[in-house]
Amino acid sequence: MSSSAKSKELAEINQKTFIIRSNQGDFLLKNVNINLDEEKLEGVLEAVPEDNQVYIKDTKRRYSYSSQEKTVLQEIHIYTPLDPESKIGSFVSIPISSISKMELIEKDKARSTTNTLLLAAGVTVGVVAVVSAIVVSSIHIDLTTPTTNPTNPNQPPGMSCPFVSVYDGEDFVFQGETFGGSLFHSVARQDYLPLPALKIDPEIKIMISNERLEAQFTDMADLILVEHAPGDKILADPRGPLFLVNDVGRPKEAKLNGSREMLDRISKVDNIYCSFNDLNHISPNNELIVKFDHPGEGKDLALVLSLRDSPWLEHVFEHYLSMYGEESKTFIETMGAKSAEELYQWQEMNLVPLTISVKTPAGWKEVAQTRFVGPLMNREIAISLDGMDLIGPTVEVSFKTGFLYWEIDQIALASVSKISPDSIRVLKPSIALDEEGNDKLPMIYNMDDQFLAQTNTGDRVYLTYNFKEFSGSRSYSAVLHTSGYYYGKREITGPINREFLKKYDKPGGLAEFSRDRYTQVNQFVTNAAK
Repeated sequence: MSSSAKSKELAEINQKTFIIRSNQGDFLLKNVNINLDEEKLEGVLEAVPEDNQVYIKDTKRRYSYSSQEKTVLQEIHIYTPLDPESKIGSFVSIPISSISKMELIEKDKARSTTNTLLLAAGVTVGVVAVVSAIVVSSIHIDLTTPTTNPTNPNQPPGMSCPFVSVYDGEDFVFQGETFGGSLFHSVARQDYLPLPALKIDPEIKIMISNERLEAQFTDMADLILVEHAPGDKILADPRGPLFLVNDVGRPKEAKLNGSREMLDRISKVDNIYCSFNDLNHISPNNELIVKFDHPGEGKDLALVLSLRDSPWLEHVFEHYLSMYGEESKTFIETMGAKSAEELYQWQEMNLVPLTISVKTPAGWKEVAQTRFVGPLMNREIAISLDGMDLIGPTVEVSFKTGFLYWEIDQIALASVSKISPDSIRVLKPSIALDEEGNDKLPMIYNMDDQFLAQTNTGDRVYLTYNFKEFSGSRSYSAVLHTSGYYYGKREITGPINREFLKKYDKPGGLAEFSRDRYTQVNQFVTNAAK
Protein backbone atom coordinates (compact mmCIF):
# COMPACT_ATOMS: atom_id res chain seq x y z
CA MET A 1 0.00 0.00 0.00
CA SER A 2 1.35 3.45 -0.89
CA SER A 3 2.09 5.97 1.88
CA SER A 4 -0.61 8.30 0.53
CA ALA A 5 -3.22 5.53 0.54
CA LYS A 6 -2.25 4.54 4.06
CA SER A 7 -2.43 8.16 5.22
CA LYS A 8 -5.89 8.47 3.71
CA GLU A 9 -7.11 5.32 5.43
CA LEU A 10 -5.64 6.39 8.77
CA ALA A 11 -7.43 9.70 8.38
CA GLU A 12 -10.70 7.89 7.66
CA ILE A 13 -10.48 5.67 10.73
CA ASN A 14 -9.61 8.70 12.85
CA GLN A 15 -12.75 10.44 11.57
CA LYS A 16 -14.85 7.83 13.31
CA THR A 17 -16.06 8.87 16.75
CA PHE A 18 -15.85 6.08 19.32
CA ILE A 19 -18.16 6.50 22.30
CA ILE A 20 -17.94 4.19 25.29
CA ARG A 21 -21.29 3.56 27.02
CA SER A 22 -20.42 2.12 30.43
CA ASN A 23 -21.41 1.70 34.06
CA GLN A 24 -19.02 4.57 34.83
CA GLY A 25 -20.71 6.91 32.36
CA ASP A 26 -20.27 7.88 28.71
CA PHE A 27 -16.81 8.68 27.35
CA LEU A 28 -15.13 9.60 24.09
CA LEU A 29 -12.40 7.07 23.22
CA LYS A 30 -9.36 8.67 21.60
CA ASN A 31 -6.16 7.18 20.17
CA VAL A 32 -8.05 4.02 19.30
CA ASN A 33 -6.09 0.81 18.76
CA ILE A 34 -7.36 -2.72 18.13
CA ASN A 35 -4.92 -5.17 19.71
CA LEU A 36 -5.59 -8.30 17.66
CA ASP A 37 -3.09 -10.47 19.53
CA GLU A 38 -4.70 -9.84 22.93
CA GLU A 39 -8.19 -9.20 21.48
CA LYS A 40 -8.55 -5.84 23.19
CA LEU A 41 -9.79 -2.37 22.24
CA GLU A 42 -7.47 0.31 23.60
CA GLY A 43 -7.58 4.09 23.93
CA VAL A 44 -7.79 7.12 26.20
CA LEU A 45 -11.04 8.30 27.81
CA GLU A 46 -12.17 11.88 27.24
CA ALA A 47 -15.39 13.83 27.77
CA VAL A 48 -18.06 13.44 25.07
CA PRO A 49 -18.39 16.73 23.13
CA GLU A 50 -21.84 18.32 22.99
CA ASP A 51 -22.02 17.67 19.23
CA ASN A 52 -21.71 13.93 19.87
CA GLN A 53 -24.49 13.71 22.45
CA VAL A 54 -27.39 13.71 19.95
CA TYR A 55 -27.80 9.93 19.94
CA ILE A 56 -27.00 9.60 23.66
CA LYS A 57 -29.82 12.01 24.52
CA ASP A 58 -32.27 10.31 22.14
CA THR A 59 -33.81 8.21 24.91
CA LYS A 60 -36.92 7.47 22.82
CA ARG A 61 -34.71 5.87 20.14
CA ARG A 62 -36.25 7.77 17.23
CA TYR A 63 -33.07 7.22 15.18
CA SER A 64 -33.98 10.37 13.23
CA TYR A 65 -31.73 13.41 13.03
CA SER A 66 -31.51 16.57 10.99
CA SER A 67 -29.10 16.83 8.11
CA GLN A 68 -27.13 19.39 10.12
CA GLU A 69 -26.33 16.84 12.83
CA LYS A 70 -23.68 15.12 10.73
CA THR A 71 -21.51 14.14 13.70
CA VAL A 72 -23.90 11.37 14.66
CA LEU A 73 -23.25 9.69 11.30
CA GLN A 74 -19.64 9.00 12.30
CA GLU A 75 -20.37 7.49 15.72
CA ILE A 76 -19.68 3.98 16.94
CA HIS A 77 -21.25 3.32 20.35
CA ILE A 78 -19.57 0.55 22.34
CA TYR A 79 -21.33 -0.86 25.40
CA THR A 80 -18.97 -2.32 27.99
CA PRO A 81 -18.29 -2.21 31.73
CA LEU A 82 -15.29 -0.19 32.93
CA ASP A 83 -13.29 -0.41 36.14
CA PRO A 84 -14.44 1.93 38.96
CA GLU A 85 -11.21 3.94 38.70
CA SER A 86 -11.81 4.72 35.01
CA LYS A 87 -12.11 8.46 34.44
CA ILE A 88 -11.31 11.19 31.93
CA GLY A 89 -7.66 10.89 30.96
CA SER A 90 -7.42 7.18 31.79
CA PHE A 91 -5.88 4.71 29.35
CA VAL A 92 -8.19 1.72 29.01
CA SER A 93 -7.66 -1.73 27.57
CA ILE A 94 -11.09 -3.27 26.99
CA PRO A 95 -11.35 -7.03 26.35
CA ILE A 96 -13.44 -7.63 23.24
CA SER A 97 -15.29 -10.35 25.16
CA SER A 98 -16.60 -7.74 27.63
CA ILE A 99 -18.33 -5.70 24.90
CA SER A 100 -22.03 -6.55 25.17
CA LYS A 101 -23.13 -4.73 22.01
CA MET A 102 -22.16 -2.11 19.45
CA GLU A 103 -24.28 0.43 17.62
CA LEU A 104 -23.06 2.08 14.43
CA ILE A 105 -25.01 4.99 12.98
CA GLU A 106 -25.16 5.43 9.23
CA LYS A 107 -27.24 7.63 6.99
CA ASP A 108 -30.29 5.91 5.54
CA LYS A 109 -29.65 6.23 1.81
CA ALA A 110 -33.29 5.49 1.02
CA ARG A 111 -34.59 8.21 3.34
CA SER A 112 -32.39 11.26 3.29
CA THR A 113 -33.76 12.69 6.54
CA THR A 114 -33.37 9.60 8.71
CA ASN A 115 -30.59 7.44 10.05
CA THR A 116 -30.47 3.80 11.00
CA LEU A 117 -28.44 1.48 13.18
CA LEU A 118 -25.89 -0.44 11.16
CA LEU A 119 -25.81 -2.98 13.99
CA ALA A 120 -28.97 -3.55 15.98
CA ALA A 121 -29.20 -3.42 19.76
CA GLY A 122 -28.26 -6.68 21.39
CA VAL A 123 -25.70 -7.80 18.83
CA THR A 124 -23.24 -10.38 20.08
CA VAL A 125 -19.72 -9.11 19.62
CA GLY A 126 -16.40 -10.80 18.95
CA VAL A 127 -13.04 -9.57 17.78
CA VAL A 128 -14.04 -10.22 14.15
CA ALA A 129 -17.16 -8.10 14.55
CA VAL A 130 -15.12 -5.26 16.03
CA VAL A 131 -12.55 -5.43 13.26
CA SER A 132 -15.28 -5.69 10.63
CA ALA A 133 -17.30 -2.80 12.00
CA ILE A 134 -14.51 -0.42 12.97
CA VAL A 135 -11.74 -1.14 10.52
CA VAL A 136 -13.53 -2.45 7.44
CA SER A 137 -16.08 0.37 7.56
CA SER A 138 -13.17 2.80 7.50
CA ILE A 139 -10.79 1.34 4.91
CA HIS A 140 -11.18 0.30 1.30
CA ILE A 141 -8.45 -1.86 -0.21
CA ASP A 142 -8.35 -3.04 -3.80
CA LEU A 143 -6.53 -6.37 -3.61
CA THR A 144 -5.73 -6.53 -7.32
CA THR A 145 -4.22 -3.04 -7.54
CA PRO A 146 -3.16 -2.19 -3.97
CA THR A 147 -1.40 1.05 -4.82
CA THR A 148 -4.03 2.60 -7.07
CA ASN A 149 -7.75 2.66 -7.77
CA PRO A 150 -9.18 2.19 -4.23
CA THR A 151 -12.62 0.63 -4.25
CA ASN A 152 -15.70 2.76 -3.97
CA PRO A 153 -16.02 3.95 -0.33
CA ASN A 154 -19.77 4.38 -0.74
CA GLN A 155 -20.67 0.71 -0.67
CA PRO A 156 -24.35 -0.10 -0.06
CA PRO A 157 -25.29 -1.44 3.37
CA GLY A 158 -24.53 -5.11 3.84
CA MET A 159 -27.13 -7.82 3.45
CA SER A 160 -28.73 -9.55 6.36
CA CYS A 161 -32.25 -11.02 6.57
CA PRO A 162 -35.55 -10.18 8.30
CA PHE A 163 -35.11 -9.07 11.91
CA VAL A 164 -37.30 -10.72 14.54
CA SER A 165 -38.12 -8.88 17.78
CA VAL A 166 -40.46 -9.99 20.56
CA TYR A 167 -42.49 -8.12 23.15
CA ASP A 168 -41.02 -8.85 26.59
CA GLY A 169 -43.70 -7.02 28.58
CA GLU A 170 -42.11 -3.58 28.19
CA ASP A 171 -40.64 -3.26 24.72
CA PHE A 172 -39.75 -5.15 21.56
CA VAL A 173 -36.43 -6.97 22.01
CA PHE A 174 -34.29 -8.16 19.10
CA GLN A 175 -33.94 -11.97 19.02
CA GLY A 176 -32.21 -12.70 15.74
CA GLU A 177 -32.66 -13.07 12.00
CA THR A 178 -34.66 -15.58 10.04
CA PHE A 179 -34.15 -17.63 6.84
CA GLY A 180 -30.65 -16.20 6.41
CA GLY A 181 -28.90 -16.75 3.09
CA SER A 182 -32.15 -17.26 1.15
CA LEU A 183 -31.18 -14.66 -1.43
CA PHE A 184 -33.48 -15.86 -4.20
CA HIS A 185 -37.00 -17.27 -4.50
CA SER A 186 -35.62 -20.64 -5.60
CA VAL A 187 -33.89 -21.08 -2.22
CA ALA A 188 -36.75 -19.81 -0.06
CA ARG A 189 -36.61 -21.97 3.03
CA GLN A 190 -38.04 -22.67 6.44
CA ASP A 191 -36.30 -21.61 9.64
CA TYR A 192 -36.73 -22.15 13.37
CA LEU A 193 -35.68 -19.22 15.58
CA PRO A 194 -35.66 -19.55 19.40
CA LEU A 195 -37.34 -16.64 21.22
CA PRO A 196 -35.97 -16.70 24.79
CA ALA A 197 -37.04 -13.11 25.63
CA LEU A 198 -40.67 -13.54 24.55
CA LYS A 199 -43.29 -12.79 27.21
CA ILE A 200 -45.74 -15.66 27.00
CA ASP A 201 -49.27 -14.89 28.13
CA PRO A 202 -52.76 -15.10 26.56
CA GLU A 203 -51.78 -12.48 23.95
CA ILE A 204 -48.31 -12.81 22.45
CA LYS A 205 -46.66 -10.15 20.24
CA ILE A 206 -43.85 -10.45 17.70
CA MET A 207 -42.43 -7.96 15.16
CA ILE A 208 -40.72 -8.83 11.87
CA SER A 209 -38.88 -5.89 10.31
CA ASN A 210 -36.72 -4.96 7.33
CA GLU A 211 -33.68 -3.09 8.69
CA ARG A 212 -31.46 -3.24 5.61
CA LEU A 213 -31.47 -2.06 2.00
CA GLU A 214 -33.35 -5.16 0.90
CA ALA A 215 -36.67 -6.53 -0.27
CA GLN A 216 -37.88 -9.28 2.07
CA PHE A 217 -40.67 -11.81 1.52
CA THR A 218 -42.16 -13.87 4.36
CA ASP A 219 -44.54 -16.70 3.50
CA MET A 220 -45.59 -17.80 6.98
CA ALA A 221 -44.81 -17.17 10.66
CA ASP A 222 -46.13 -19.83 13.02
CA LEU A 223 -45.35 -19.68 16.73
CA ILE A 224 -44.37 -23.01 18.28
CA LEU A 225 -44.82 -23.26 22.06
CA VAL A 226 -43.44 -26.17 24.06
CA GLU A 227 -44.75 -26.82 27.56
CA HIS A 228 -42.13 -28.34 29.85
CA ALA A 229 -40.92 -28.62 33.43
CA PRO A 230 -39.29 -25.53 34.99
CA GLY A 231 -35.60 -25.34 34.10
CA ASP A 232 -35.82 -27.66 31.10
CA LYS A 233 -33.86 -26.64 27.99
CA ILE A 234 -35.59 -26.93 24.62
CA LEU A 235 -33.64 -26.58 21.36
CA ALA A 236 -34.50 -26.89 17.68
CA ASP A 237 -32.52 -28.69 15.03
CA PRO A 238 -32.28 -26.40 11.93
CA ARG A 239 -34.02 -29.21 10.04
CA GLY A 240 -37.06 -28.92 12.31
CA PRO A 241 -37.16 -31.43 15.17
CA LEU A 242 -37.40 -30.12 18.73
CA PHE A 243 -35.40 -31.70 21.55
CA LEU A 244 -35.32 -31.68 25.32
CA VAL A 245 -31.66 -31.34 26.26
CA ASN A 246 -30.64 -33.59 29.16
CA ASP A 247 -27.06 -34.25 30.26
CA VAL A 248 -24.52 -31.95 28.57
CA GLY A 249 -20.87 -32.91 28.17
CA ARG A 250 -18.03 -30.51 27.45
CA PRO A 251 -15.31 -31.32 24.92
CA LYS A 252 -11.97 -32.65 26.08
CA GLU A 253 -9.99 -31.55 23.02
CA ALA A 254 -10.46 -29.02 20.20
CA LYS A 255 -7.89 -28.11 17.57
CA LEU A 256 -8.14 -25.97 14.45
CA ASN A 257 -6.28 -27.34 11.45
CA GLY A 258 -4.54 -29.89 13.65
CA SER A 259 -2.48 -27.40 15.64
CA ARG A 260 -4.28 -24.32 16.99
CA GLU A 261 -5.76 -24.94 20.45
CA MET A 262 -9.45 -23.98 20.60
CA LEU A 263 -10.73 -25.79 23.70
CA ASP A 264 -11.10 -22.67 25.86
CA ARG A 265 -12.86 -20.84 23.06
CA ILE A 266 -15.60 -23.39 22.48
CA SER A 267 -16.17 -24.75 26.00
CA LYS A 268 -18.62 -22.07 27.17
CA VAL A 269 -20.75 -19.18 25.90
CA ASP A 270 -18.63 -16.06 26.40
CA ASN A 271 -18.45 -14.35 22.98
CA ILE A 272 -14.90 -15.66 22.53
CA TYR A 273 -15.14 -17.61 19.30
CA CYS A 274 -13.45 -20.16 17.17
CA SER A 275 -13.55 -18.07 13.99
CA PHE A 276 -11.88 -20.40 11.45
CA ASN A 277 -9.33 -17.70 10.63
CA ASP A 278 -5.97 -19.48 10.74
CA LEU A 279 -3.58 -17.36 8.68
CA ASN A 280 -0.84 -19.95 9.13
CA HIS A 281 -2.93 -22.59 7.36
CA ILE A 282 -2.11 -22.85 3.67
CA SER A 283 -5.70 -23.57 2.61
CA PRO A 284 -8.66 -21.18 3.02
CA ASN A 285 -10.69 -24.25 4.07
CA ASN A 286 -10.42 -24.48 7.88
CA GLU A 287 -11.27 -27.59 9.91
CA LEU A 288 -11.97 -27.83 13.63
CA ILE A 289 -11.72 -31.30 15.21
CA VAL A 290 -13.47 -31.68 18.57
CA LYS A 291 -13.32 -34.74 20.83
CA PHE A 292 -15.68 -35.81 23.62
CA ASP A 293 -15.84 -38.68 26.05
CA HIS A 294 -18.59 -41.02 24.86
CA PRO A 295 -21.55 -40.58 27.24
CA GLY A 296 -22.53 -44.25 26.99
CA GLU A 297 -24.53 -46.56 24.79
CA GLY A 298 -28.29 -46.44 24.41
CA LYS A 299 -28.64 -42.65 24.48
CA ASP A 300 -29.96 -40.31 21.81
CA LEU A 301 -27.20 -37.78 21.22
CA ALA A 302 -27.04 -34.32 19.69
CA LEU A 303 -24.46 -31.59 19.32
CA VAL A 304 -25.45 -28.39 21.10
CA LEU A 305 -23.96 -25.38 19.32
CA SER A 306 -23.96 -21.65 20.00
CA LEU A 307 -22.88 -20.00 16.77
CA ARG A 308 -23.48 -17.47 14.03
CA ASP A 309 -22.28 -16.85 10.51
CA SER A 310 -19.47 -14.32 10.72
CA PRO A 311 -20.11 -10.59 10.12
CA TRP A 312 -16.94 -10.83 8.05
CA LEU A 313 -18.63 -13.07 5.48
CA GLU A 314 -21.21 -10.35 4.85
CA HIS A 315 -18.43 -7.84 4.19
CA VAL A 316 -16.54 -10.26 1.93
CA PHE A 317 -19.58 -11.10 -0.21
CA GLU A 318 -20.51 -7.41 -0.61
CA HIS A 319 -16.97 -6.58 -1.72
CA TYR A 320 -16.86 -9.59 -4.04
CA LEU A 321 -20.15 -8.57 -5.65
CA SER A 322 -19.00 -4.98 -6.10
CA MET A 323 -16.18 -6.22 -8.34
CA TYR A 324 -18.78 -6.93 -11.04
CA GLY A 325 -19.45 -3.18 -11.20
CA GLU A 326 -22.29 -2.22 -13.51
CA GLU A 327 -22.53 -5.87 -14.59
CA SER A 328 -23.48 -6.94 -11.06
CA LYS A 329 -27.17 -6.73 -11.97
CA THR A 330 -26.62 -9.28 -14.74
CA PHE A 331 -24.67 -11.50 -12.35
CA ILE A 332 -27.51 -11.37 -9.78
CA GLU A 333 -30.14 -12.11 -12.44
CA THR A 334 -28.08 -15.08 -13.66
CA MET A 335 -27.79 -16.44 -10.13
CA GLY A 336 -31.50 -15.84 -9.50
CA ALA A 337 -32.41 -17.95 -12.53
CA LYS A 338 -30.56 -20.96 -11.17
CA SER A 339 -32.28 -23.83 -9.41
CA ALA A 340 -31.97 -24.35 -5.67
CA GLU A 341 -29.67 -27.31 -6.33
CA GLU A 342 -27.35 -25.15 -8.46
CA LEU A 343 -27.26 -22.34 -5.88
CA TYR A 344 -26.52 -24.72 -3.02
CA GLN A 345 -23.80 -26.26 -5.17
CA TRP A 346 -22.28 -22.78 -5.64
CA GLN A 347 -22.31 -22.27 -1.86
CA GLU A 348 -20.70 -25.65 -1.25
CA MET A 349 -18.12 -25.01 -3.97
CA ASN A 350 -17.15 -21.83 -2.14
CA LEU A 351 -17.06 -23.56 1.28
CA VAL A 352 -19.91 -21.44 2.68
CA PRO A 353 -21.88 -24.00 4.76
CA LEU A 354 -20.61 -25.26 8.09
CA THR A 355 -20.16 -28.93 7.26
CA ILE A 356 -20.42 -31.20 10.31
CA SER A 357 -19.17 -34.81 10.23
CA VAL A 358 -18.51 -37.54 12.80
CA LYS A 359 -15.91 -40.28 12.82
CA THR A 360 -17.34 -43.80 12.52
CA PRO A 361 -15.70 -47.22 12.11
CA ALA A 362 -16.25 -46.79 8.35
CA GLY A 363 -14.60 -43.37 8.30
CA TRP A 364 -15.93 -39.82 8.42
CA LYS A 365 -19.66 -39.48 7.81
CA GLU A 366 -21.40 -36.17 7.12
CA VAL A 367 -24.13 -35.28 9.62
CA ALA A 368 -25.36 -31.91 8.37
CA GLN A 369 -24.55 -28.76 6.48
CA THR A 370 -25.64 -25.85 8.62
CA ARG A 371 -26.68 -22.84 6.57
CA PHE A 372 -26.97 -19.23 7.63
CA VAL A 373 -28.40 -18.26 11.03
CA GLY A 374 -27.52 -14.54 10.79
CA PRO A 375 -24.41 -12.53 11.75
CA LEU A 376 -25.81 -10.32 14.50
CA MET A 377 -26.59 -12.74 17.32
CA ASN A 378 -25.56 -16.18 18.41
CA ARG A 379 -28.15 -18.87 17.85
CA GLU A 380 -28.26 -22.01 19.96
CA ILE A 381 -29.15 -25.11 17.96
CA ALA A 382 -29.14 -28.88 18.31
CA ILE A 383 -27.73 -31.15 15.60
CA SER A 384 -29.08 -34.68 16.01
CA LEU A 385 -26.59 -37.53 15.73
CA ASP A 386 -29.36 -40.09 15.32
CA GLY A 387 -28.26 -42.98 13.11
CA MET A 388 -24.54 -42.26 13.46
CA ASP A 389 -22.40 -45.28 14.38
CA LEU A 390 -20.53 -43.80 17.35
CA ILE A 391 -18.46 -46.60 18.85
CA GLY A 392 -15.57 -46.36 21.27
CA PRO A 393 -14.59 -44.25 24.24
CA THR A 394 -14.28 -41.04 22.18
CA VAL A 395 -16.73 -39.17 19.97
CA GLU A 396 -14.84 -37.21 17.30
CA VAL A 397 -16.55 -34.39 15.36
CA SER A 398 -15.32 -32.32 12.39
CA PHE A 399 -16.46 -28.79 11.51
CA LYS A 400 -15.33 -27.48 8.10
CA THR A 401 -15.90 -24.09 6.46
CA GLY A 402 -14.21 -21.35 4.47
CA PHE A 403 -11.87 -18.79 6.01
CA LEU A 404 -13.71 -16.77 8.67
CA TYR A 405 -17.18 -17.72 7.45
CA TRP A 406 -18.51 -18.94 10.80
CA GLU A 407 -17.96 -18.20 14.48
CA ILE A 408 -18.63 -20.89 17.08
CA ASP A 409 -18.92 -19.85 20.71
CA GLN A 410 -19.75 -23.21 22.28
CA ILE A 411 -19.82 -26.88 21.29
CA ALA A 412 -21.25 -29.53 23.61
CA LEU A 413 -22.42 -33.12 23.31
CA ALA A 414 -25.75 -33.83 24.98
CA SER A 415 -28.17 -36.65 25.50
CA VAL A 416 -31.57 -35.53 24.23
CA SER A 417 -35.20 -36.61 24.16
CA LYS A 418 -37.77 -35.90 21.49
CA ILE A 419 -40.63 -33.65 22.52
CA SER A 420 -44.01 -35.30 22.88
CA PRO A 421 -46.57 -33.92 20.40
CA ASP A 422 -48.92 -33.43 23.35
CA SER A 423 -46.52 -30.79 24.73
CA ILE A 424 -46.43 -28.74 21.53
CA ARG A 425 -48.82 -25.97 20.51
CA VAL A 426 -48.61 -24.36 17.05
CA LEU A 427 -50.24 -20.93 16.94
CA LYS A 428 -51.20 -19.03 13.80
CA PRO A 429 -51.18 -15.23 14.01
CA SER A 430 -54.61 -13.73 14.68
CA ILE A 431 -53.55 -10.19 13.76
CA ALA A 432 -50.87 -8.96 11.33
CA LEU A 433 -50.62 -5.19 10.89
CA ASP A 434 -47.89 -3.27 9.10
CA GLU A 435 -46.38 0.00 10.33
CA GLU A 436 -49.30 1.92 8.79
CA GLY A 437 -52.00 -0.33 10.27
CA ASN A 438 -52.76 -2.27 7.09
CA ASP A 439 -53.96 -5.87 7.43
CA LYS A 440 -51.32 -8.35 6.22
CA LEU A 441 -52.72 -11.52 7.76
CA PRO A 442 -53.72 -13.30 4.50
CA MET A 443 -50.15 -13.06 3.19
CA ILE A 444 -48.48 -14.56 6.24
CA TYR A 445 -51.09 -16.99 7.57
CA ASN A 446 -50.16 -20.10 5.58
CA MET A 447 -47.14 -21.38 3.64
CA ASP A 448 -48.80 -21.00 0.25
CA ASP A 449 -46.31 -19.00 -1.84
CA GLN A 450 -48.26 -15.81 -1.13
CA PHE A 451 -45.70 -13.59 0.55
CA LEU A 452 -45.78 -10.67 2.92
CA ALA A 453 -43.59 -8.21 0.99
CA GLN A 454 -41.41 -5.80 2.97
CA THR A 455 -39.58 -3.94 0.22
CA ASN A 456 -38.39 -0.82 2.03
CA THR A 457 -36.02 -0.25 4.91
CA GLY A 458 -38.12 0.33 8.01
CA ASP A 459 -41.07 -1.81 6.91
CA ARG A 460 -42.55 -3.71 9.85
CA VAL A 461 -45.31 -6.16 10.59
CA TYR A 462 -46.71 -6.61 14.10
CA LEU A 463 -48.03 -10.10 14.78
CA THR A 464 -50.41 -11.08 17.58
CA TYR A 465 -50.99 -14.68 18.66
CA ASN A 466 -53.82 -15.80 20.95
CA PHE A 467 -52.81 -18.49 23.43
CA LYS A 468 -56.07 -19.58 25.03
CA GLU A 469 -54.51 -22.48 26.97
CA PHE A 470 -52.01 -20.23 28.75
CA SER A 471 -51.41 -20.99 32.41
CA GLY A 472 -49.17 -18.88 34.62
CA SER A 473 -48.22 -21.96 36.62
CA ARG A 474 -46.63 -23.68 33.61
CA SER A 475 -43.30 -23.17 31.82
CA TYR A 476 -43.01 -22.66 28.07
CA SER A 477 -40.33 -22.21 25.42
CA ALA A 478 -41.03 -20.47 22.11
CA VAL A 479 -39.72 -20.99 18.58
CA LEU A 480 -40.74 -18.93 15.53
CA HIS A 481 -41.24 -21.12 12.45
CA THR A 482 -40.93 -19.02 9.30
CA SER A 483 -40.43 -19.45 5.58
CA GLY A 484 -39.28 -16.92 3.00
CA TYR A 485 -36.51 -15.26 1.03
CA TYR A 486 -35.02 -11.82 0.37
CA TYR A 487 -32.68 -10.00 -1.98
CA GLY A 488 -30.45 -6.95 -1.81
CA LYS A 489 -31.34 -3.67 -3.51
CA ARG A 490 -27.97 -2.46 -4.67
CA GLU A 491 -26.90 0.22 -7.08
CA ILE A 492 -23.34 -0.74 -7.91
CA THR A 493 -21.57 1.46 -10.44
CA GLY A 494 -18.22 1.44 -12.17
CA PRO A 495 -16.50 -0.97 -14.54
CA ILE A 496 -16.16 -4.67 -13.93
CA ASN A 497 -12.86 -5.61 -12.27
CA ARG A 498 -11.80 -8.41 -14.58
CA GLU A 499 -8.39 -8.84 -12.95
CA PHE A 500 -10.08 -9.49 -9.60
CA LEU A 501 -12.59 -11.96 -11.08
CA LYS A 502 -9.87 -13.77 -13.03
CA LYS A 503 -8.17 -14.45 -9.71
CA TYR A 504 -11.16 -15.28 -7.52
CA ASP A 505 -14.08 -16.40 -9.74
CA LYS A 506 -13.38 -20.11 -9.32
CA PRO A 507 -14.24 -22.97 -6.94
CA GLY A 508 -13.09 -21.88 -3.48
CA GLY A 509 -12.35 -18.38 -4.76
CA LEU A 510 -14.60 -16.60 -2.27
CA ALA A 511 -12.83 -18.30 0.65
CA GLU A 512 -9.45 -17.46 -0.87
CA PHE A 513 -10.50 -13.82 -1.20
CA SER A 514 -11.75 -13.84 2.39
CA ARG A 515 -8.31 -14.94 3.56
CA ASP A 516 -6.48 -12.40 1.39
CA ARG A 517 -8.78 -9.59 2.47
CA TYR A 518 -8.36 -10.43 6.15
CA THR A 519 -4.59 -10.52 5.70
CA GLN A 520 -4.74 -6.99 4.28
CA VAL A 521 -6.91 -5.74 7.14
CA ASN A 522 -4.71 -7.48 9.71
CA GLN A 523 -1.65 -5.78 8.25
CA PHE A 524 -3.44 -2.43 8.22
CA VAL A 525 -4.42 -2.69 11.89
CA THR A 526 -0.88 -3.72 12.83
CA ASN A 527 0.66 -0.83 10.89
CA ALA A 528 -1.89 1.67 12.21
CA ALA A 529 -0.84 0.84 15.77
CA LYS A 530 2.82 1.67 15.07
